[in-house]
Amino acid sequence: MSEQLEVLGEILARLIRDKEKFEKLLENPVDAHSDECARQALAGTELLIGDVNRQIEKVTAAELEAASDSEPQLATWFRIIE
Repeated sequence: MSEQLEVLGEILARLIRDKEKFEKLLENPVDAHSDECARQALAGTELLIGDVNRQIEKVTAAELEAASDSEPQLATWFRIIE
């Protein structure tokens, strides 16, 4: 797995934790302003998660294309996915 995929995975994990935190804040709103801030933060976090997922797809596709030249690497990659 490339360093880039590793970093993107770490970013994605952090964003998912943040999303869960914002969802918990929405379960017990303190006031209207806090509720609105949590909703906006949640919406922004969801957009970022989508962007990171698209980056992961692009990097993965590029790595799979590069690995297609050597079959053993491709086979290893599919074992990792499973």
